[in-house]
Order: sequence, then C-alpha cells, then structure tokens
Amino acid sequence: MKRKYIFILILIAILVTTTTLILLVNSGDNTKYKYPSGKDTVEYFGDGTFQIFRGGRDNCLILYNHLAAPTENAVDNIVSYKIEKNIVYLVGENSFIKLDSNTNMYEQKKRISDFTSKDREIFNKLIEK
Repeated sequence: MKRKYIFILILIAILVTTTTLILLVNSGDNTKYKYPSGKDTVEYFGDGTFQIFRGGRDNCLILYNHLAAPTENAVDNIVSYKIEKNIVYLVGENSFIKLDSNTNMYEQKKRISDFTSKDREIFNKLIEK
C-alpha cells in the first residue's frame, strides 16, 4: 500500500515539474523586435525598424522604415539585397542603400561610385544577380 502511494506521489511530482517547465519556457517573451513583422514581411533587420515587405504595385519588395514620416516610410523598391553581419546592402530601383541594422542608420545614394570600393564590390555582385 505504501509503495502505491509513493509511486503516485512521484508521478504527480513529475507531472507538476514537467507542466511548470513547459509553462515557463512558453511564457517568456524573447522577442527583441520593437516593430513586429507582418504577414507581408520578407525580412526584418535589427529591432525591426527596417523591414522588407512584399507589396505595392506588381507585388515588389519594398524597404520600409518605421521611424520615417508616414508619407516617406517606403525607402525604395528593392531589386536585390545581401546581409553581411549587421550590414545590409540593398539595390533599389532608384538607389543603392547600405543599412547598419545595429544602429538603424542607412546611406542611400543614387550612384554606386559614392560608396567605398568594398561596398561597390558587394553592390556590383548584387546587380549581377
């Protein structure tokens, strides 16, 4: 009789421990994104301030800036992009963009020649795709 109660107590303890662990793992919010991604989000950078959406005319890729004014938040239509560590290189329809996802700062220039030689190398590979 005592063995039966000990077995039941051990079983209950295991169930309580397992349930507690499952609840603890699922209750933590480990998102580091300030701006959540949506259903049209293809890629997001840093804290989510910059995101690439699929949409607009012809369902193209759009670089979106959550910090910009509502009328200026679409930075450019994206043709191709590459992520290298925290730097994102984007080739747009009208410009070349170098985005630092750690600081949410970006450079947007009309000519590829306005960037460093290393940056130009990466942009040229993106253009070839």
